[in-house]
Amino acid sequence: MAEIRSADDEDFARFYGGVQVTSDWVGKGLWKRRKLAAFGCLIDMGDGVWHGFLDLPVGVRRPSLYRHILGALSEAKSKGALTIKAACQTDIPRAKELMERLGFEPTDEEFQGMRVWVCRN
Repeated sequence: MAEIRSADDEDFARFYGGVQVTSDWVGKGLWKRRKLAAFGCLIDMGDGVWHGFLDLPVGVRRPSLYRHILGALSEAKSKGALTIKAACQTDIPRAKELMERLGFEPTDEEFQGMRVWVCRN
């Protein structure tokens, strides 16, 4: 059974191979048994711009994740996020639809070969 809970610096480092974040961030991890199976976060890039990441392997994608993503967006906004951006890998089934439902729209920017989206809300 999977459990989604707020993530901390140790969870971030565990999931991203020792990477440490030095700015403010909010995130959640999806745990399956004792393994961190998926991770999503928003990181303060400065000047009110936050960038979101969502790494969800195929086996853990569920519609119920939507409310957790909304919660993280709300938490980032409460910490000062004025602009929220995220790169979207649109070849993942339903990724584009999820971004649109969350209130994002594509920009002309690219990040690692993916289109960057910005939250309209």
